[in-house]
Amino acid sequence: ISAFNQLSPTSQAQGTAVLETIAPKSVIRPNIATVSKVLFDSSKELPSGSGLDSTYSFGIHSFVQDLLNAGQYCPLTLFTNQNMERLHREGHALKRSKVHVNGVSHHLLDLSQFENELELDPLSWQEAYQRYLTWIEDIGDASALKRWTMHFTTLSKDEAVRKNFRAIIEFDVETRQNYALR
Repeated sequence: ISAFNQLSPTSQAQGTAVLETIAPKSVIRPNIATVSKVLFDSSKELPSGSGLDSTYSFGIHSFVQDLLNAGQYCPLTLFTNQNMERLHREGHALKRSKVHVNGVSHHLLDLSQFENELELDPLSWQEAYQRYLTWIEDIGDASALKRWTMHFTTLSKDEAVRKNFRAIIEFDVETRQNYALR
């Protein structure tokens, strides 16, 4: 507009004439009376089906349950989306080790095939502990779920995770290892 105003009156008249020949004669505006004022209306939503491709639908793999049944520690790395999917898709090919616990022989998942739990990033740690809590809800009692929910809620304060994540994950691992070894 400022460039147009700097043109001479004759040039402005010629420019206006050219624009009028290429511009539509009438501007069609949408009827805003028919546009709903509510942008998100749950009555227009469809229920999400089980057809969604999500690793959450895999559930907890039996190899994780085998570790628990043998009284072994279950690192959070097993509970990330990536590793849970790996267990379900490649479990048949993953290495298992023969372990003797209280005179009983178990063929358990070799955890050396997975990254160290202390190397989890904050987002993966939160993803894993959410699935871990779901597992506790399925296999534990209400007091166990409450205890571990409180544990992770206390540790996952936003500012603390940003500033002290290494200390938080070390404390978390030590706490869960001590609990598993009792």
